[in-house]
Amino acid sequence: MELKDMPDLAVTSLAGHIEKCFSEAVQAKQDVTERLLACERQRRGEYSPRMKAEIAQAGMQEIFMMVTDIKCRAADSWIKDVMMNHDNSTWALTTTQEPTLPPEVTAEAAEVVMQEAVAVAAAGMPVDPEAMELRQAEILEEAEKRVKEMADQRCRKMENRIVDKLQEGGWRNALAELVYDFTTFPAAFLKGPVLRKKKVMKWGAAFTPEIAEGIVLNVDRVSPYDIFPSPGAVDIQDGYLIQRHRLGRKALRQMKDLKGADPEAISRVLNTYKTGYRLNINGDSEREDLAQRNRTFGADGLIEALEYWGPSSGQMLKEWGIVSIDGTKIDPDDEYQINAWKIGGEVIRVVLNPDPLDRRPYSKASFEEIPGQFWGLSLPEMMADVQTICNASARSLVYNMAMAAGPQAEISVDRLPPGAPITKFFPGKIWQTTTDRTGGGQPAVRFFQPSMNAESLLNIYNHFNRVADEVTGVPNYVYGSTNVAGAGRTASGLSMLMENAAKGIKHAIMNLDKATSNVIERIYNHLMIHDPDTAIKGDMQIVAAGAIGAMVREQQLQARKEFMAQVLNPVDAQLIGPLGRAYMIRETAKELWPDINKIIPDPEKLAKQMQAMQMAQAQQAQAQQAQGGEGGPPAAPPVQGVAGQPPQAMADGGTVGGNQQFMDDNQLKSLQSQLDSVNSQIAQLERGQ
Repeated sequence: MELKDMPDLAVTSLAGHIEKCFSEAVQAKQDVTERLLACERQRRGEYSPRMKAEIAQAGMQEIFMMVTDIKCRAADSWIKDVMMNHDNSTWALTTTQEPTLPPEVTAEAAEVVMQEAVAVAAAGMPVDPEAMELRQAEILEEAEKRVKEMADQRCRKMENRIVDKLQEGGWRNALAELVYDFTTFPAAFLKGPVLRKKKVMKWGAAFTPEIAEGIVLNVDRVSPYDIFPSPGAVDIQDGYLIQRHRLGRKALRQMKDLKGADPEAISRVLNTYKTGYRLNINGDSEREDLAQRNRTFGADGLIEALEYWGPSSGQMLKEWGIVSIDGTKIDPDDEYQINAWKIGGEVIRVVLNPDPLDRRPYSKASFEEIPGQFWGLSLPEMMADVQTICNASARSLVYNMAMAAGPQAEISVDRLPPGAPITKFFPGKIWQTTTDRTGGGQPAVRFFQPSMNAESLLNIYNHFNRVADEVTGVPNYVYGSTNVAGAGRTASGLSMLMENAAKGIKHAIMNLDKATSNVIERIYNHLMIHDPDTAIKGDMQIVAAGAIGAMVREQQLQARKEFMAQVLNPVDAQLIGPLGRAYMIRETAKELWPDINKIIPDPEKLAKQMQAMQMAQAQQAQAQQAQGGEGGPPAAPPVQGVAGQPPQAMADGGTVGGNQQFMDDNQLKSLQSQLDSVNSQIAQLERGQ
């Protein structure tokens, strides 16, 4: 049953349920909303209305020292430098450690060994069962290597596909906005993948522009103001979750084509709210003031909608009159996770949660996680007291400077002529006064200089400014401050300080890594389910690689360079061999150049070249040995293989005169045929047959 076919009572009941949940969530979030506003005010350098009134009453200036903003911007830059160097610098895709061999390959290996045993028996030689087992293990080991290589190739293709989808879906912009929220608010949110229709321009024949519509996997940053978890929720997946949207009329009309949408309800919403629709939640006006947005109702024509993600029992859906969703018949005894959209009193869309595990497409990260709580601790909250003291010191300093800028006067007004000005001071002024009636000879006007406390106030400010380094883990030398003492005045000392300071920011980035890797995992699952290209699919896992990855990559690159310099001697080079050396060069150069294949051939291609060269060398050695046996020149020594070992000998290591003897032409052809048979099976698996 589509939403448009539901009874009016069912839609009304569903809308009422969402409204009830939203009211509970808004009520439970009131304190958090105040925290969000306080964090944003602190970063933007704005006092709260209450504090502004107190400062004005004290006769002081509204001076706000931007210590919090400096720390937040430094943390922003630090995190972006770690996480946004490349499109996949925050994550990595790896295959499982033990790939599973298909049954076809195992059966083929057994058949090859059996054929070899039959050939040996036909030649009148005894068949050794242990040798057969070793031979089968050798073939299976080679097949495992090929399967692992095939899995690695699929992994690289999937990784490239995910990077391509991220670029199309606005990943870098969403990540940059997420980092801002991460360093500003108690929690930052990322949503994805969100499927949207998007117009793209392609170039046809003769570079003619062609406009087409395609589905894009978008990744969105969600404002913490617009997320409303259920009361008592600790995680995104707990209870229900509601997101507030601000939709334009065009975006709302485009929703008519979505699965589970009710076009008639959307049309009613567009006709009812022609000038816009606002929910008017507590804190919205101050939020818009901080964002410097126009609060005139209907000025932007936006319509606010509620997106509900939460559980619903089958019995409750039945009571609402919903007997099926997305073609799925509702079981009264089952529990369902639904996604519903509501505007005013209209439910405009209802679908089941499309995730196979019923997970919501949101990820959450906090600068400092608090176990057992949904909202963490933000960087501005960590230094709120420091910011308050720095502001108070700065206000007092300015006030004291103004008071001590010049002399002040004490005047006996009863000794001055009537109407004499007492507020104007200028050099050479003559004061007309009467005689001191007390007889003490005291002057009518006495001047004194207020004390200057600037040095003490500056010491207080500087002390707590340094305390901000400790409470936030973002020291001032991170953003180029020259006010560094002790070891920080030397290059090695500053490097040591940076390494120690990085430990705190890495702890925060690891919290961010979990959020980003969860989004990548959801995109990976979506591609595994819906992408028709089987060449990218395989058993893989997402590894977060933000803070730890950046540190490990830098250390690995330096260690690889040092190791390669140490093994340049002839002895080590013979042990490593050409393929080992090629692997070392590829892994090291991969961090420096994007297209490594232009520097060194692909490993598979290089291995085939080496195999062909070894076969040619083996045949040449056999020819020389044959000539030596007929009285010709002496036989050449055995040709060294890739890892410094002789090529495959006859009967897997049979010897003649203490030297390994090479295979004859028939044995070489037989071995090559066996290898081709196994390779053919693996090639069929690669093609998905």
